[in-house]
Amino acid sequence: MGHADGLVVHGQDGAQVFTLQDTDQRYRQLVETMNEGALLLDDLGTIVYANARVAELAKLPLARLIGSQIQQLVPDSSRHMLDALLRSSRHNPQSAEVELQAKDGSRVPVYLSASASWDAEVRLTYVLATDLTDQKRGQAIVAAEGLASLIVDQATDGLVVCDPSGRVVRASHAAHRIAGTNLLLDRFADVVQLRNADGLEVAHAIVASALRGEVTSGVEVTLGGAGLTELTLLVSAGPVLASDKTALGCVLSFVDVTERKRIAQERLELLEVAQAANRAKDEFLAMLGHELRNPLAPILTSLELMRLESEETMKREREIIERQVHHMVRLIADLFDVSRITQGKVKLDRTAHEVAHLVARAVELAKPLMEERRHSLSVHVTPGLIIDADETRMCQVLTNLLTNAAKFTEPGGQIALVVMKEAEDAGGHIVMTVKDSGMGIPEALLPTVFDSFVQGQRSSARTEGGLGLGLAIVRSMVELHGGTVIARSAGAGQGSEFEIRVPPGRRRRVRASQPPGLGKRTPAEPRRVLIVDDNQDAADVLGEALVKGGHVVRVAYDGPTALDVARTFHPQVALLDIGLPVMDGYEVARQLRTLELGGGKIRIIAVTGYGQDGDRVKTAEAGFDAHVTKPATFLTVMSLLTASPDELEEESKIKSVG
Repeated sequence: MGHADGLVVHGQDGAQVFTLQDTDQRYRQLVETMNEGALLLDDLGTIVYANARVAELAKLPLARLIGSQIQQLVPDSSRHMLDALLRSSRHNPQSAEVELQAKDGSRVPVYLSASASWDAEVRLTYVLATDLTDQKRGQAIVAAEGLASLIVDQATDGLVVCDPSGRVVRASHAAHRIAGTNLLLDRFADVVQLRNADGLEVAHAIVASALRGEVTSGVEVTLGGAGLTELTLLVSAGPVLASDKTALGCVLSFVDVTERKRIAQERLELLEVAQAANRAKDEFLAMLGHELRNPLAPILTSLELMRLESEETMKREREIIERQVHHMVRLIADLFDVSRITQGKVKLDRTAHEVAHLVARAVELAKPLMEERRHSLSVHVTPGLIIDADETRMCQVLTNLLTNAAKFTEPGGQIALVVMKEAEDAGGHIVMTVKDSGMGIPEALLPTVFDSFVQGQRSSARTEGGLGLGLAIVRSMVELHGGTVIARSAGAGQGSEFEIRVPPGRRRRVRASQPPGLGKRTPAEPRRVLIVDDNQDAADVLGEALVKGGHVVRVAYDGPTALDVARTFHPQVALLDIGLPVMDGYEVARQLRTLELGGGKIRIIAVTGYGQDGDRVKTAEAGFDAHVTKPATFLTVMSLLTASPDELEEESKIKSVG
């Protein structure tokens, strides 16, 4: 009938007979015990047979697998691949890699092989599933090993891996290059000679420390010796630990910082040179100020004496000289102000002031230049405005703006100063505006008009004067007050407008103006005054002026002579220059304090061309009661002779005249 009941197999041992029942039993035993999962599926993907390995992979009882859908054994990410595999296997055997999703949610990578099968003319699909977990793990280990080797080999810094004995088992190309030899299979500390700053060999200690589980970070060492170029390295080391915290070895890294250190040293040397140059600049400026101010002092005092003797004699000549002297003083003051600003040494003495008072002082200082050039000045200040400001500095700001307007406005032009408070919803700032009808500012110059030494185009005669520092000082002082300043101009010949916006102050103790007449009053009684200055003209003319003011005066041109005079003259006041020959003014002041002069404590005042903040600190430490900068006016010096201690302190804050 076309059916067989058994098979006869002929071999070396003769014929053997196998019944189909025996063959089926052995086949089933093979399938049930093999390491691969085996399944039979119908056309709908229903599992009609599964061996124990499939149940193990799915972590489900075998009874629950039979009759379920194979799609339920794979995650969503693998279902498209499974469907394609089953569809294609109807025609030809197919295979693909997918994931099985177990009952507990874990995933197992498997390799599925599928082919068509029939049972009693019913088409089935036979699927064989091979677990790839161990294979994947092996591939991962190999990949990780390869990646680790690649990282070590290609590291740009020296990187070395040592076993527990300190023997190098891996090393980067950079490590071989820096060490100058092949490091592999040698003990690191034997072939790499590292020394610390004390010249001690430290490689053994670093490796031993790492193998003990300790970490070394960024230790600077030296590599080299006998004929080799000496290198500076930063070395770090640490252990490679097993899960039980035992050391499997250690890793060392070292970075060659020889060139970096050389560059850093060069930068340090350049910085030291720059700092030395900066100190030299400051010393030069101090000396420049001293040398420029010294000759101005007798000139200014002589002018005041001439005025006292005769108001009419050589009036025009005196006015010219006086104007030029004050101009020089302003230039010197601007130079020192910029120097202090760039060094961050400007300190503000801020308190509440009426804006109207500050404006009045500024207008008074700028008015002579405007009168000379026949300018029409209009001033409008909203009454009652208060500002927290340093009186001297804010007056300087307004004076600079007014003077700038006068310099760049043709004779007969108009200048206006308007001060008002903006609306609260706009910020409530106090707005000060100086507007002129002068030559204007070219558009290209507007962005840099507040930079130091920047000036607009001038005539070849430079009748406007100045160094281009006034507006730079304005911006710096306004910003120190928490405000802003901007410049506007429609262009050349269209005039200019400068607007300052500063926060308003609170109406509290408004500082009163300095009482008029300080420095103009006649002393209650004459003083015995010792003048010490190596500039004989300055000393003599100041002495003559003080004698005319009713004082008794002695003059000395050096320190030892001054001390000899003081022992017999017993001065009540000493006016000392600082830059004296033989013995400087600081030492003269210290020794004057030790003399028994009678009549109470001597008042010592520095009258000097040195006017920087550091100079004032030095005079205070040397025992001076006040410090004024040349050229000090005769009236200023007169006021210092008899001023109260508070007035003396206030008057000594004067940086320069004009």
